[in-house]
Formats: sequence, structure tokens, C-alpha cells
Amino acid sequence: MKDNLKNLFTNLKDKQGFIELCAKEFEKKPLSIQNNWFGRYWAIPEKHLERVVILLQTASYQQYTDQYIKNKGKCL
Repeated sequence: MKDNLKNLFTNLKDKQGFIELCAKEFEKKPLSIQNNWFGRYWAIPEKHLERVVILLQTASYQQYTDQYIKNKGKCL
């Protein structure tokens, strides 16, 4: 699962926006989220993993659809 998380996060264009979303969602400081969850350690608490995956999938899908619309339906 962590490989999937890393892959999804790596492909996000607005990483800082996603970190701020997680900080608000989980009531943590953005710097803490950045350093501990998505930085060197990838130490996302087990109780939050499922929600983080959903948020990442949603952000990735939104990024894809935004790019699709920007390119007026052309294949990416």
C-alpha cells in the first residue's frame, strides 16, 4: 500500500496543496504532515492510511480531469 501512496503522491502536481488538505483533515500542522507522512519517513499512522489513499486518489483523478479539460478532450 505504501508503494501505491508514494506513486500517487509523487505524481501530484500540487503537493503543497495536498499537504495542506491533509493537515486540515487530520488537524495536524502542515510541516509535520510534510516531514513525517510524505517526507523521509513515510510514517502515515495506520488509522489514517485508508483516508489518505482516498484523498490521494481523488486528488489524482481531479488533476487528470483538469488536464483532460485543459487539452479539450485530447488523449493525454
